[in-house]
Amino acid sequence: MRMNKKWLALSAVLLVLLLTIAYQVREHGHFLIDWQLSAKMAKEDPAFWVSLLTIAGSGRGTFVIVTLLSIASYLLWRDKAGSIWLFLATCAVAFGNEYAKLVLQRERPSLNDFVGGVGYSFPSGHAAMAFGLYIAFLMVAWRFLERSYREILAGAMIMLVLAMGMTRIVLNVHFLSDVIAGYLFAGFLLFSTYAFIEPYRRKGRI
Repeated sequence: MRMNKKWLALSAVLLVLLLTIAYQVREHGHFLIDWQLSAKMAKEDPAFWVSLLTIAGSGRGTFVIVTLLSIASYLLWRDKAGSIWLFLATCAVAFGNEYAKLVLQRERPSLNDFVGGVGYSFPSGHAAMAFGLYIAFLMVAWRFLERSYREILAGAMIMLVLAMGMTRIVLNVHFLSDVIAGYLFAGFLLFSTYAFIEPYRRKGRI
């Protein structure tokens, strides 16, 4: 079976980083400035748009967006393999993250049902789904865009991913390490699966 070893190696690096953070959280209860940042956010009163942005990144909202982007990528570029991978990989991140939460069963710094701040905290589902959705779309679109458009799309997608993670910290429903872990978990799943389809997409075989 063909595979892109660079993508596979990158996914392995992300997995090691994820496990390192998970170990620190399990053994010490925190990672880096988790508690200090959470204590600061607990005293703040976030703007209403922060809540609206994080609600847009909920499971239902993400499912609608990934469905639309998968259809759009196929209609625009006739990239059957890429479009299917975009949809399935994003769904795998969403469902896989729910099971990953059961490993540490970490409690949230605070609960907020209005913005989906319930259940276990590590890794952040919103951060993982944002990374899974927007970075996956960037990876699919990359080969079809000119350099200038690549840079614009990359900037927009990265900003959306970072903004989603930021909202979870500002709303104090996640620790910083939860958000970082969400990114790493999604990146691991995306890059490890893309390693197997990238060689075939590059040759135009599927």
